[in-house]
Amino acid sequence: MSSENRGERLKNRMRVLTERFVAQLPERLDELRLLIDGVLYHPQDEDGRFKARMSAHKIAGAAGTFGFETLGTVCRAIESSIDRFEAERTGDSMRDELEALKGHLYRLSAEHLEPDVLEHLEEVPKSGGADSVSSEILQERILVLGNADSDQDDLLEQLRHFGLQASYLESLTDLENQLHPSELIILCADIQAMMPDFAGLSLSDLVEKQNGRFAWVAVSRIDDFPLRLAAVRHGASEFFTYPVDVPQLLDKVREIAGSLRPEPIHVLIVDDDIDQVSATAYTLQQAGMITSVASDPRQVFAIMVESKPELVITDMYMPECNGIELSRLIRQQEAFVGIPIIFLSVEEDSKRHIDAMSEGGDDFLVKPVRPEYLIAKVRMRAQRARDMRFFMEHDSLTGLLNHSHLKQRLEEELLRASRVGNELSFAMIDIDRFKSVNDTYGHLTGDRVLKSLSRMLQDRLRKTDTIGRYGGEEFGVILFNASLDVATRIMDDLREAFSQIVHHSANGDFQVTFSCGLSGYPELEDAKLIGDTADKALYRAKETGRNKVVRA
Repeated sequence: MSSENRGERLKNRMRVLTERFVAQLPERLDELRLLIDGVLYHPQDEDGRFKARMSAHKIAGAAGTFGFETLGTVCRAIESSIDRFEAERTGDSMRDELEALKGHLYRLSAEHLEPDVLEHLEEVPKSGGADSVSSEILQERILVLGNADSDQDDLLEQLRHFGLQASYLESLTDLENQLHPSELIILCADIQAMMPDFAGLSLSDLVEKQNGRFAWVAVSRIDDFPLRLAAVRHGASEFFTYPVDVPQLLDKVREIAGSLRPEPIHVLIVDDDIDQVSATAYTLQQAGMITSVASDPRQVFAIMVESKPELVITDMYMPECNGIELSRLIRQQEAFVGIPIIFLSVEEDSKRHIDAMSEGGDDFLVKPVRPEYLIAKVRMRAQRARDMRFFMEHDSLTGLLNHSHLKQRLEEELLRASRVGNELSFAMIDIDRFKSVNDTYGHLTGDRVLKSLSRMLQDRLRKTDTIGRYGGEEFGVILFNASLDVATRIMDDLREAFSQIVHHSANGDFQVTFSCGLSGYPELEDAKLIGDTADKALYRAKETGRNKVVRA
């Protein structure tokens, strides 16, 4: 679905929500007036005061969201007045204040509360115009430009071993014919050979014109300032010297692709007012986010386990379990300690804001909140949590899951496979004679070998597969919905491709291999046993000649 169609569909949804709110408003105002009478004439009824306050709170929040500013102001005043009345139940001034506010409700009939719905909707930032590529699935393709020779042949061959589409481009004049809206084109241009052609085509203009679908890197046999300056002036993203460090080049490709296809933020919205939940979800969806909703706090943990939201937005006041209590419950769960919690409420008392954040909240936004401000806050908090989670869960050298989180993920994926009736395979990989690599070529070169394997695994395996560094030169791969037969073929193809990669060092070029052991579900039903059995199969592969895949 195009971004314009999605935006129109969501705008229509917001219009329907607003119309429904207007239709329900007379009944809700009548109910609130009756509840205020209960507070005035039965001051000892704590349950009645709570219901009145909740009713005013809900109407105030929805009124602000749907553009009824005057109604929102009156209902927030009622909420505040009920709080003060609770402390001064016999005070005539409080009774007079509540009576006056109730009178305001009579004057604010639904017929006089008609916001400009379309104008209100235009305040919501869109996720991108017609030229936006953030929601598209782009296939990366690398073009190697220059005189065909051994260096470029080697670069093409290595790129293909990593699973990328790569081909020659004969001249810059052919470049624009290669560009396609569904592809991200990365051009590797031999800058020395192409210098005369730069005058005929501005690569920097092409980078800008393609709106992120095109980038280029300079490659050269000479590393000097004039060449680097020329590359920068023509819009090059990077400068490499032959032989090209392919994993580093691919990291750059992934960086560019990631900026075009940011992983959407998943937000859980908790509020017992379904109109408010829908309106907040609409705002975030317009910004390209994914939303789950819970109108009952008791649903929250099931949603968090299954959908794994990255941030929770909760109302402050809900029956049975308020926002502060919910945040305490969330923080008691070790798996959810790092998830940001944002309170979204009409509560204006700064002391209550502080109380909420001291009990596990990360931010407090007062309704009505401008859509662009809400979106900015959610993005900032979610991105910070993503960054922290990444550094806690991932190996610093390879960027793969670390040992403990790989084991945790295996347990989670095993439970999922059991629940949905799918197979699962687990592969243990060990680089053959890695100590010899370090001893012969140095530890920095050994690190590059580790990064090469990690990059190849990421590029050639599915996005649904889980890859981790088990420790040292050992890696683990979880292949969900893959039998041992399928996993054996996959890992054997990877083993063959890795053995063809040429690694460069000051002491010469070399190639290495890996061995692999496999185990899985439903053959075994315990995560630890699956890991131990795969490790034993790996040991057999090493003992019987290396460079092979052995099944448990």
